[in-house]
Amino acid sequence: MDILNNREWALVIWFLIVIFFILFSPKMKKIRTPFKQVLKVFFAKKIITTLALMLIYIAIVVFGLFKIGLWESHQLKNTIIWSISVGALSLFKINEIKNTSHFFKNLVLDNLKLIVFVQFVVEFYTFNLFVELLLVPVLVILGAMLALAQTDEKYHFVEKILGGFFVTLGAILIFYSIYMLATNLGDFAKEQTIYDFYIPPLLTLLYLPFIFIMMVFTTYEDVFARLQYFIKELKPRRFAKIYSMLKFRFRIKLLERWVSTLPFQDTSSKENIIKSVKQIFKMLSVEKNPPEVPLQEGWSPYVAKQFLASEGIETGYYHPIEPDEWYASSPLIEVGNDLIPNNISYYVDGNESTAKTLKLILNVNSRESAVMAHSKLLSSVKALLKAALGLDISSDIEAAIMKGENKAFKLGSFIATIEKNDWPQHRIGGYDIKFVLFCI
Repeated sequence: MDILNNREWALVIWFLIVIFFILFSPKMKKIRTPFKQVLKVFFAKKIITTLALMLIYIAIVVFGLFKIGLWESHQLKNTIIWSISVGALSLFKINEIKNTSHFFKNLVLDNLKLIVFVQFVVEFYTFNLFVELLLVPVLVILGAMLALAQTDEKYHFVEKILGGFFVTLGAILIFYSIYMLATNLGDFAKEQTIYDFYIPPLLTLLYLPFIFIMMVFTTYEDVFARLQYFIKELKPRRFAKIYSMLKFRFRIKLLERWVSTLPFQDTSSKENIIKSVKQIFKMLSVEKNPPEVPLQEGWSPYVAKQFLASEGIETGYYHPIEPDEWYASSPLIEVGNDLIPNNISYYVDGNESTAKTLKLILNVNSRESAVMAHSKLLSSVKALLKAALGLDISSDIEAAIMKGENKAFKLGSFIATIEKNDWPQHRIGGYDIKFVLFCI
């Protein structure tokens, strides 16, 4: 097999053309300064150190595979490509990976799916260099157009056309590869091809421990930086660092949860820091077995935070903000595709053991899609009343929500209020609507 196939040569050639154009074209003079700044950031000591550690780890893995006969020198190209496309890029996406559920499981499964074999075969058989040189810029431009079309519904027709083009092109590449496979099976069925197929997934699997270690390291680094703002005294801060490492170890989600509660707690002493850590483990235990709360008193906060899961609205952790005041909130959920979209959020308020108030807030930033926004609030209120009280929404509440009227309703031992607040300074007359359900 050649060092690079035609598709890879085409990518290299176009990459060099673009770099040469940026560096030497008079038209790119304004681009060169930020481009150089990006390069300067890339070559920062911290990034270079991280990449060096990555390369050392990969070298150790490759040497180990070589010693047991699972890696040969002809895999150097594939290993370099994998190191850039998977190894390095995974490091730059470390925060995204950390916030992705089941990332490691999905990464392994993706490497074992049938699509990997299809992609491998398609990559194995390429067109001649001239065709590949034409395909690369065309696909880049059309790919950028597709990404732009997906940002706004008014480009939906363009999105459909471009999507159809890529599906057709994908089918052509697959059929071409199948034809080449059938007519040139001898080129494909070689020992080297077997190595080409299994080396990238194997490297990915063996790379997971390094990614996990880097994820833990960067999380502690970020948390320790935040401790400077939450714990002013040096000795308690040092103690907090050591104690948190001993208690949380590799449980970085708990570590981040703990540091997020510190602004609301007294952290001036070792005793209070220990208490704050113990409180996290206590909350974790309670969440696994939420206590039952009589309905006339309110709701279990750990149940209430999931009331709107069917609407795609869930809160974060339920945590203290004052000694006797706890709360949880959802992120702002966008409603519609406006430039400044409307949004809705959900809040649970109460004490340590009981949620007393449930709140939905709709922010209408665009009156053009106000009806859609009100409809989202309505469907969320319906789901909330059903989950919280086992009640269907009344026509009076429904009308008040759609019209944005200020009203209050008695629902057994609970009160539901609807309050509209106009924003006088808003350039297009925005407003918010609050739906609040609480115990009498």
